[in-house]
Amino acid sequence: MYDKDNFFKALGLNPSEKQKSAIINRLSAVLNYEPKIGVLGKTGVGKSSLCNALFGKDLFNISDVEACTRNVQEEFLRIGDSKGLKLIDVPGVGESKGRDEEYAKLYAELMPKLDLVLWVIKADDRALSSDESFYKNIVKPHIKEGKPFFFVLNQVDKIEPLREWDIEKHIPGLKQFQNINAKVLDVARFFEVPASRIIYVSASEKYNLTELVNEIVFALPKERKITFFKEVNTDFQSEVAGEHVKKSFLDVVGDIVVDVLEVAGDTLVKVKDSIGEAAEEIFDGVIEKAPAFIADAAKKIIGGCYITTAVCTYLGKPDDCYELTQLRKFRDKWLRHQPDGPALIEEYYAKAPGIVEKLEKRENKDEIYQYVNNVYLLPCVKLIEEEKYEECKRLYLDMVEELEKHKSFR
Repeated sequence: MYDKDNFFKALGLNPSEKQKSAIINRLSAVLNYEPKIGVLGKTGVGKSSLCNALFGKDLFNISDVEACTRNVQEEFLRIGDSKGLKLIDVPGVGESKGRDEEYAKLYAELMPKLDLVLWVIKADDRALSSDESFYKNIVKPHIKEGKPFFFVLNQVDKIEPLREWDIEKHIPGLKQFQNINAKVLDVARFFEVPASRIIYVSASEKYNLTELVNEIVFALPKERKITFFKEVNTDFQSEVAGEHVKKSFLDVVGDIVVDVLEVAGDTLVKVKDSIGEAAEEIFDGVIEKAPAFIADAAKKIIGGCYITTAVCTYLGKPDDCYELTQLRKFRDKWLRHQPDGPALIEEYYAKAPGIVEKLEKRENKDEIYQYVNNVYLLPCVKLIEEEKYEECKRLYLDMVEELEKHKSFR
């Protein structure tokens, strides 16, 4: 899968055989881990159809007439010699009182074993009492403990007015889209969850599945993202998710090497600087069929981190902190869709690594990062919260221009 000798050579160090063995064993454990994704919900909401659409394969039986998922169905999606992704389609609730009692016990036993849970709801279903009972009594306690969880509102093409659905483009009409958003808010209120935890899709129309994949990728622990993403239908693999998976994997490799070698100080900097090159071969070996844009994104990430990430890292914040999450959503859900958006994003990708590289070499980088956070990033996040997206764009561009010219830090 990868050349171990080249890997250690790229690190620029000479670990002992014991250290090499420890590093390889821990890397193998990451690459061989089986992420477990549970797909839950009532009978007939399209759980099996959703799984089949996401992975571009007929994984599970589908029937419009009878409940065909009587037993737990497991599908193993394999990557080379690794064990692969464990996708679990469980029996649907709401068939009968007897079966619901049987399934309640099954769900309770299964929940602790899952890395992420999708609870599927049919978009035009108004009878949510059985969903509510299972969610509050069985699922919610695990969510409070940190279990990644999303409601998936499926079959939104069935939301009224049906005639508005654009069959050629596979997207809803204006009124239909408004009703979809209203349904999302209704479900959020009913289950007392943030609307961001509800992803609306149509498995049959292949609508908004990319957004669902994005949310799953960002929610999974960083060492468990790569297996899931590799097996997703390439039609739904976004550049944003590809960047995130790549960076997360490089972080995992770096953490393992630094932990095993117990390095610090100048040696730590040396190792961290060389991790990208060393881990690149491993990642490419695993994602050998990945779309070309992932490889391009990888080069951007390895070439240096972005300004916002650099600031948040300096402040000790994780990659999925609130500020980074809000700015990424601003980029992907608003800026990318503006007439000048794609060009601005590409220009930023070209400039940002070089800016951060220069800032990292400055003696007053602490002062600079604090300044950037207080003068630019926090105000940008506030503007996003207030939906003042155009103002946020102008402020962020001002930040890049100032840092590029070092106006305040000569």
